[in-house]
Amino acid sequence: MTHYEIALATLIKGFDILLCVLVYARHLQRRLPFFAVYATTILVTNFGTAIVAAYFGFRSSISYYFWWIAVAATLLTRSFAIAELCRDALSAYQGIWALTLRLLGLMTACFLVHAAFDARGQAQWIATYGMTLERDIEIASVIILVSMLLVGTYYRLPLDPLLKAIVIGLCLFSVIQFVNSTVFRDFFTKYISSRGAVRAQMNRIHDLWNTVYIAASSLCIGIWCFALRKPLAEPATQPVLLPAGLYQELSPEINLQLRSLNDRLVELLKP
Repeated sequence: MTHYEIALATLIKGFDILLCVLVYARHLQRRLPFFAVYATTILVTNFGTAIVAAYFGFRSSISYYFWWIAVAATLLTRSFAIAELCRDALSAYQGIWALTLRLLGLMTACFLVHAAFDARGQAQWIATYGMTLERDIEIASVIILVSMLLVGTYYRLPLDPLLKAIVIGLCLFSVIQFVNSTVFRDFFTKYISSRGAVRAQMNRIHDLWNTVYIAASSLCIGIWCFALRKPLAEPATQPVLLPAGLYQELSPEINLQLRSLNDRLVELLKP
């Protein structure tokens, strides 16, 4: 690694530490426990991967398997964090949340099957399966997070600045991971059968992308750190209501369509 890459790697590890400190200092684990677990997983896997690579060697089999374990743990905890954000935003609407939960389960099953078919017959099929699964989950995460923001804006659902910053950061992070897994998957499959000169050129491309990836990941974590810079507001024991006359005037325009959709979904999804 060059001095520049070492500086970037040190920067992202510093952001990892700062994020975990802020998450637990602000007691975010009480409100979003899965996001707290995800932030902790990022810290542990980044430091763990660096330590294992330094001790056993970057190209050792132990480093290889540890890296895949780290990828799986990070992907799993991020998926749970995204589902948690959906629940936090939609739990007041039981019908919509029930439909969303079923769609998430259906998408997960489809991704597992698609990754198996895509990796069939490939050299190093386990790695190809993992990268294909990661790619599918990341693009689905982007669609879910963008839809959450659009639906919240259209129906004027309350989404406080902290949650919005977490959603934006996760969305940007998923876009980066999608590009990374897509590029790396094609890169990996070509690398297996390539010759020495081609491998050297592909290694240079990988080093360049690694720099971009580290810088973009630091930006995502920086967004979360910035959102957590101040203590979190205590949840109100009583909701803040509009004046009665204004509420009666605006409420039908704001909530009628959403409530109607929610009621229809509740009826459709009854066992």
